[in-house]
Amino acid sequence: MAIASLARPESRPDTTPPIDLVALAGNTLGNRDLEREVLRMFKAQSRSMMSRISSEMTPAVRSDLIHTLKGSARAVGALQVALVCEGIEAELAADHDPTLISLKQAVADANSYIEDLLDG
Repeated sequence: MAIASLARPESRPDTTPPIDLVALAGNTLGNRDLEREVLRMFKAQSRSMMSRISSEMTPAVRSDLIHTLKGSARAVGALQVALVCEGIEAELAADHDPTLISLKQAVADANSYIEDLLDG
């Protein structure tokens, strides 16, 4: 018997949700308990990573942290977070000092969405 997934149709089809629930369900084989655990872990890790990224001054270390966050974001379906991370990685590779405003917003949106899913 399949375990019901968190994936469900969005009530606002004109907007893209911060978490792709279909991708999440695919990555967790539709196991709702696993989906919840992965979302909880991403929420905690992303907060910790943002703190570390914001305070890190070494470009190579900052790039590694961004890369790790990008992989975690893809695993839970936080595609906007992953896309922003890719842009920041490119800026770091070009020896630019990227702004983190868009990343902070993408992570905040994803975590707010996760809170709504887990509380609802």
